[in-house]
This record gives sequence, C-alpha cells and structure tokens, in this order.
Amino acid sequence: DLIGAPDGSVVIHSTGAEWLALRPLLSDHVMSMPRGAAVVYPKDSAQIVGLADIFPGAVVVEAGVGSGALSMSLLRAVGEGGRLHSFELREEFAEIARSNARAFLGGDHPAWSIHLGDLAEQLPATLPAGSVDRVVLDMLAPWDCLEAVAEALVPGGVLICYVATATQLSKVAEAMRDFGTFTEPEAWESLVRGWHLEGLAVRPDHRMVAHTGFLITARRLAPGAVPPDVR
Repeated sequence: DLIGAPDGSVVIHSTGAEWLALRPLLSDHVMSMPRGAAVVYPKDSAQIVGLADIFPGAVVVEAGVGSGALSMSLLRAVGEGGRLHSFELREEFAEIARSNARAFLGGDHPAWSIHLGDLAEQLPATLPAGSVDRVVLDMLAPWDCLEAVAEALVPGGVLICYVATATQLSKVAEAMRDFGTFTEPEAWESLVRGWHLEGLAVRPDHRMVAHTGFLITARRLAPGAVPPDVR
C-alpha cells in the first residue's frame, strides 16, 4: 500500500490503526539516525546556516564531523557547486557521518570531502591561504585552531563556533580578541518552546528544547587591519 503512494497518504494497519506516511525531512532524519557523537540540533544547524551566511557555491570548512548532522545542512546550503571540507579526528565518526549522509541523500554528495586529522595541522596543507569563505567549528577547543582558520579565511569570511559550556564560550571569545585578526565576537543561544494547540486550549508546551549549545561568530579582518576599539 505504501510503495508508489504520494507523500501524505494514510494507510490502515492490520490492527486497524491509521498511519500517516510522509518522507522524513532532514530534521526528522537527524534526530533518529545512528549517532557516533552527539548531533547538532536542527535549531542550531538552521542558525549556523542562516547567520553564518552559508551560500550556494561557498567553500566551507567544518570540524569535527561528528555524526554528520550539521554536514548535511551545510551540503544543502553550498549545493553541488560549492565545497564542504570536513575534518575529523576519529575514523569511526567519519564513517558514521558518511553512512548517515548516504542514507538521506541517496549517495555521496559531490561537494563533500572528509579529511582525517587535526584541523590545525591539516587545514594549511589541504587548502590555500585565503581560499575559504566560511569556517564552522564544533569541537572541544576551537581556540587551538584560530591561527589555521585565520590563514585560510578570505577577508570578510565568517568563523562560527558551536560550544557546549560557558567556560568554552569565554575562552574562545577572549582568544578571538587576543588574536587580533577577527572582528569583535558575538555570541548567543536559542531556546525553542513549542505550543499546544487544541481549540481554545492554546498554551506553551510543558517541555521545551532549552540549552543545547552556544554559538559565537566573528569575521576575518583584512590583512594588516587593526580592529577598532569597542566601547
């Protein structure tokens, strides 16, 4: 009954239960796929793609790849004409990410390359200086990669980091300031609260997706530029 039916079809199970059949959205796939590392939630992936201005044709660097949740959102944003270079320390995580992406996309994406190793060491050897439009760091110590990231980014390019704790947020912000080649960093988190909708019973849900992580972003200054004093 399901094969060949259009999305949004309703089928009757042998128990009499009604099933609504829809192809999964990327957000559905991400929340149910096999995991090696914790996934970046769809609410954060959407903000990374939007607020880091990931555009079709962009050259994007990502570290680490984890389970591939963010990678799939980045691949959709850069399109087949862009490039996504994902750096991952652990081979088993890279394989899980590849498998998850293949399951959703139906094959290997032509814009995606996964590199095994430390971004701080591998990025300068992989891509020319000034050739990367955006860098997305989801790792324990993103401040260790700032030198390699600054060298790789084009002037005006965006660096966005996803960190889990306030201490990480503070350390990466101060490192960005001290490094001197980035604009004043901006940081935020997003809290998503659904609403119950049933007739006149319209109220906030009792549960919500609250803190998942912090996002912090800065842009690459032109070579030799000194960031203005922020007061």
